[in-house]
Amino acid sequence: MNNTNSLIDQVNYSVEAAKADLDHHKAELEAAQARYNEARSRYDDAMQNFLESDLLRVCRWNQMYHKLIQWKEEHDGDTLVPTKKDSSEDEKKLAKWCQNQRVFYKYFLNGDTKHIKQHRITALDKIGFVWNVFEHQWNANFEELKQYYAEKKTFDVPKRENPKLAAFVLTMRSAMKKRNEGIVVQKNTTLTEERINKLNSINFHWGFKRPPRTKSVAAMNMHTDYDQFYQLLASFKEEYGHLYVSKMLQEWIKGVSEPSNKEYKRLSVFVTAIKKEHDAYREGKPSVLTEERVEQLTALGIKWKKPPNEPRKSTSTNEDDPNRETRKRRKIGEEGGEEGDRSEDAFVEAREYLEEYPNESEYNV
Repeated sequence: MNNTNSLIDQVNYSVEAAKADLDHHKAELEAAQARYNEARSRYDDAMQNFLESDLLRVCRWNQMYHKLIQWKEEHDGDTLVPTKKDSSEDEKKLAKWCQNQRVFYKYFLNGDTKHIKQHRITALDKIGFVWNVFEHQWNANFEELKQYYAEKKTFDVPKRENPKLAAFVLTMRSAMKKRNEGIVVQKNTTLTEERINKLNSINFHWGFKRPPRTKSVAAMNMHTDYDQFYQLLASFKEEYGHLYVSKMLQEWIKGVSEPSNKEYKRLSVFVTAIKKEHDAYREGKPSVLTEERVEQLTALGIKWKKPPNEPRKSTSTNEDDPNRETRKRRKIGEEGGEEGDRSEDAFVEAREYLEEYPNESEYNV
């Protein structure tokens, strides 16, 4: 019993000693952490002072940096400087400078630090510089798609409504389809695992699902519906002053305008069908058109196709032909007339000049 109590006392003593050592090391760690925080604070202050003083130094990098800050202030905090044909020379130079900084940053990450230093990377980070344009654009498209789904409850974005976002959705779905089919892209950065997870987090639909038609439109029957659509076409002509139904249909589809009568959207099919019926009528084949109906449609303003065997009328006389003099001079030249001799003399003179001055670049025969 005495031996057991002695052993317990030794263990308790060892535990207390270990606790004391642990408390001592904790105190040392806290002191070391405090010293590190103080040193880090001094370093940050020194780096901030260095940045401020270095950015005041007169050099080309600083000049472009301050131009980028000015650009950001003028463009609602955007640091992406686009390269456009109509951009000014200063904007093109600034865009090229930004591209170079992104290239230098890639070198820096790979260990090559001679092109850009850490303090300049820090200065660019401070103003929200975009190092990866493609990743930035993808994230912007993702956030826009997320907002679109919250409002529309669908990921199927119509192209005419938002072409950019529709193209983004199509690209993601195409990339996933290739991935599932085992098609390996040499540099597959379009659809990474991280991007797949982000799209899955909003329950993105990887396959396009066309919504069912809510209302079926009855097919057009030219025999029973002719009078109805003729009156509709006459009403369209009275309202719009023309019969360009296809052109107006494109405007309605794009949302440029809205028809006063929704049935006007079917007139394009009616006009196309009428012209086919007219071809059959002219060839003596069965047709819904009669002589009276053809006269009515012609008076309304329908333009019929000309028969294939009808000769084309000349739109200009010989006197009005703008190429008449050109053909006349060419003919005289071929016959060796005065104009042709003069052209041949000019060719010889030019050839002799080139032989005498072979380096002359202003003449080319």
